Amino acid sequence: MTSKEWPSVIASNPQRLKEARYQVHSLVQWLARIEKSYGPATGDSGDITLRWCDTRKAITTRCLGEDLQLELRLPEMVLQFRESGEAANHPLRVGEHSPAHVEAWLLIELLHRGIDRRRFSKALPYDVSELMSGDSVEFSPDVYQDELNTLTQWLSRAAAAISSASVQRKGEIDESIVVRPNDFSLETTSDSQRVLGFRAGSAKVEEPFFYIRPGHDVAHAGGCNEVILPASQLSNSEGNERLAMLFQAR
Repeated sequence: MTSKEWPSVIASNPQRLKEARYQVHSLVQWLARIEKSYGPATGDSGDITLRWCDTRKAITTRCLGEDLQLELRLPEMVLQFRESGEAANHPLRVGEHSPAHVEAWLLIELLHRGIDRRRFSKALPYDVSELMSGDSVEFSPDVYQDELNTLTQWLSRAAAAISSASVQRKGEIDESIVVRPNDFSLETTSDSQRVLGFRAGSAKVEEPFFYIRPGHDVAHAGGCNEVILPASQLSNSEGNERLAMLFQAR
């Protein structure tokens, strides 16, 4: 990957990119709720993790029972179930729809499939009070079309970069990248010591950035803190070298 392939951060409006990221992050929580309610780790108090499907530029749940998944496709911001690997009927294009409308759509889709709606819970093991909720706000992908395109490019190319850098890479990108809905990050485990990741922005670093953080065992043993590389440092001819040095750091 050449530096020219990295989407430009400077050319984007930082505030609008932040707002687009906020809308996607809010929408991702509905996948997290479905994953927590019906996924393989139902009832588990541990981390909720989703998957990045680069083929469809989608964030997906794991299998919910027999060959059923829910996915969010970008940059269009379309929610859709998949059955036995095929797209199901009745996708939801979330433009001009509120989070309350998304919830209603999900419950109807669960009912149509004979899935026990009593198991569905909106509770999550992390705070989402600052994200979109209720019926007073609406998703607006048309308003942020350019920013959503940029965000999707970053997610796709970041997924390829961190997957390629993982020494334990197995199979294709679609099998190796975890999406953490609590902070909207992409991650893959490089080895037992390190986690390679990408985040489209945070409260402390508003632009997209790559990072390395200690693996679970190292973190509990008092390992070093997260080391980051902001996207703005990838825009020149040495950007890829800096990313390679970050991922090779021990």
